Amino acid sequence: MKKIVTTIAASALATAVYAGGLNTNTNQHAAYQRNFAREATTDIDAAYSNPAGTAFMEDGLHIAFTGQCAFQERNIETKYAPFKMNGGDSIKKFDGEAIAPFVPSLQVVYKKNNWAGFFNFAVPGGGGKATFEEGIPALEKRVASIPLALSQNGITTTKYSQEAYLKGQQMIFGATLGTAYKFNEHFSASVGVRVCYASNQYEGYLKNIKINPDGKEMLANTYFTAAQEKYAGLAKQATEGAAQYEAAGMTEKAAELKAQAAQAKGAAEQMGAYAAATKDIEIDCEQTGIGVAPIISVDYKMGPVNLATRYEFKTKISVENSSNIKPSAALPNELLPYVDGVESRDDLPALWTVGMDCNMTDNIKLCTGYRYYFDKDAHFAGGVEKYVEHGTKEYAYGIEWTVNKWLLVSGTYMRTEFAFADAYLNNINYNGSSNNFGMGGRFTINEHLNIDVAGFFSKYEDREVKINDYAGLGIEGTDNYERKNIAFALGVNYKF
Repeated sequence: MKKIVTTIAASALATAVYAGGLNTNTNQHAAYQRNFAREATTDIDAAYSNPAGTAFMEDGLHIAFTGQCAFQERNIETKYAPFKMNGGDSIKKFDGEAIAPFVPSLQVVYKKNNWAGFFNFAVPGGGGKATFEEGIPALEKRVASIPLALSQNGITTTKYSQEAYLKGQQMIFGATLGTAYKFNEHFSASVGVRVCYASNQYEGYLKNIKINPDGKEMLANTYFTAAQEKYAGLAKQATEGAAQYEAAGMTEKAAELKAQAAQAKGAAEQMGAYAAATKDIEIDCEQTGIGVAPIISVDYKMGPVNLATRYEFKTKISVENSSNIKPSAALPNELLPYVDGVESRDDLPALWTVGMDCNMTDNIKLCTGYRYYFDKDAHFAGGVEKYVEHGTKEYAYGIEWTVNKWLLVSGTYMRTEFAFADAYLNNINYNGSSNNFGMGGRFTINEHLNIDVAGFFSKYEDREVKINDYAGLGIEGTDNYERKNIAFALGVNYKF
């Protein structure tokens, strides 16, 4: 049971509440929420989306600050027959909320003649909190299996209950610094480097597991501890008796007692394992780590068309646990990766983007963008990258309409496509292909100041996963994953 809770804590919120790949946020500015295709922008958010494009900005100092919030539901409807023993229904729905109440980002660009310097601070990975007030299937299915296993061994057990709670927060902060140069009126290029700091916090518990062996409701740990002591005593008694009979030359009786001792010893070990598995567990774990990666991009501008591409190298991030699970010689091997001081991986995958902006008329702009995340080449907690078939692909489209000198409105659509086997999924780390829709506007206050207001929502594809042996007892089960997402942003842009 400890393994289950800790594994979940270690992977909680690996799925970002914003758009992006398996562990990446591309939502770095309010303008993104109203136009997902920012890969060829030459606006202030080019400091993230198109660094080479900063060389085509107006001379001067440009600063943008954005605040974003996102709300996500992650619902799992599970069908597993033993769930009937806790409420009478084999189908249970587990609801989780992932909330990012405030995620900031800052872009700064200084442009002079053919040179531009840029800085971007944002949250390129993680970016929220997840709370599961009543636990998840991965916890309950193990508890639900205990009464069934007891009944199969002649101890009639028909009910169970538990108290479970999990909360996690994952933030990967990133600061990017670089420079761009415009070689001529058509072409520019840039180089930069991003330093990332991962800060993850997890807490939770699984406690008060109860069962009703032979119709008597009691704490499972109390029952199994008493049973372990009982069988251990019987094993000792039978062993001592066997020794006495053997000394007296009564080998047949000694062999009989030895068999009884072995049987009792096996039962004691089994009860001891159940006792260990049903102890109250609390998780309090923090993870921190640092990673660095270079970023390169180029931009080509010809008349009304602007083309751009960038490549972000993989950011290798090793996070180290600061946990209440301490090293111990008696600790099960499966817990070793999660104890205090142990490191695991939390990479940001390499990313390649290409985009085009086209001014169709003086006040209408069409934008397209494509992103490919090299998720399969990165490393994540638990080694789940081995279940990834290929990297995430995103196709983005946007249209901007300059209504008048003080108002611009835009709408956008993006398709996100993941490719991984069912084995990649777990009850918290869940991604799914999605269709995303956003809209918003920019209000120009004066020649120095404008404000972006935007929002978007994501419609995820449900995914049903059937498991022939759901909890190790040969009984099948089904998890059906549902997910919803909505986000809002307010950004202030100023040019000195």
